[in-house]
Amino acid sequence: MFRSAFLFSLACAVTAIAQPLTDSISSVDLQLEGVTVGSMRVIFFDGPGATQTYPSSINNNGTITGFYANAGSAPGFLRRLDGTFITFTATGAENIYPSSIDSTGMVAGNYTSTSQYGFQRMPNGNIVTFTVPGTFPNSSQNPVIINDAGVIAGPYFDGTKMHGFIRTSDGSFYTIGPPGSTYTYASGLNNLGAVTGIYADASYNEHGFVRQPDGTWLSFDVPGGNFGFFPPAFSINNSGEVTGSYFEGSMQGFTWQPGGPVLTFAVSGAAGTQPNAMNSIGTIVGSYQDTSYTYHGFLRTPSGTVYTFSVPGALGTYALGINDRGMIVGSYVDAGYASHGLLIVPSQTGVDSRLSAPDHDHVP
Repeated sequence: MFRSAFLFSLACAVTAIAQPLTDSISSVDLQLEGVTVGSMRVIFFDGPGATQTYPSSINNNGTITGFYANAGSAPGFLRRLDGTFITFTATGAENIYPSSIDSTGMVAGNYTSTSQYGFQRMPNGNIVTFTVPGTFPNSSQNPVIINDAGVIAGPYFDGTKMHGFIRTSDGSFYTIGPPGSTYTYASGLNNLGAVTGIYADASYNEHGFVRQPDGTWLSFDVPGGNFGFFPPAFSINNSGEVTGSYFEGSMQGFTWQPGGPVLTFAVSGAAGTQPNAMNSIGTIVGSYQDTSYTYHGFLRTPSGTVYTFSVPGALGTYALGINDRGMIVGSYVDAGYASHGLLIVPSQTGVDSRLSAPDHDHVP
């Protein structure tokens, strides 16, 4: 493996808003095959003075990260479960894209300055920035994932070939790719250190992969061998189960566990189904397009039942992440094309009780 360690700088640029912002609380209907079967409590939120708000990830304590835009800047943020907002950026950053948060509140992502850099925001607010070989992901659409051990993974491009990387908690870098691969795109990481994504073989055929913590490689194939539009959004939980999407006439979802078959699923009647995240018990959330190509949210329980939901009147509803308590983070676009954050906080009755891991310990 290629190994390179570059600790670029240590920077801290933080502004904390001590009081919770004013959020609105409502509910969204939960539907099964078009029939309303219940509702879920939803909190709508925005950054201070935000014109657009883009959440990306939620941890098991209910803290959300992402970024937002206002009249003068586009900082990253943390939104705690009590509504308290913390904004941050890296020194010299033009744009910052937090994309993942671990259980301690550590955040990883990337930002632009004179070049592209990765960053790791510590729970105390210090920000460590780092470089990787070649060209680092340059937008919020590229995943940079962190797990509870402080390991970071993601993709990069060396000018010729796409690679995956792992950055360990001590700052060491490893380039990763299955033997003989012509490109590797890493997009998921679990707490055990297993990485998932897609790769192309010597004949440029695409396959899914899991790089296990001991460095061994597993691969799998989806029907038709086409993982769809780039970049892929794969998620792997601590049981080693992988979810993502593939294309066979339309975008569809799949799950795969080592040693088992690829199981496929789709929202009934959808023009496209895109899973985005999965929690420890295998509850999956994502978005789908209806026949008018409007986006709505969905969740798939571990038993395989698929429920749908949407913010009333929204031009699009997106489910982006789920934690082990069954809390779902996402966004919606209003009639004026502004994006807002949403947090669904399930109850512990009915359908909602099947979204969370029952034995998970958490800090309120």
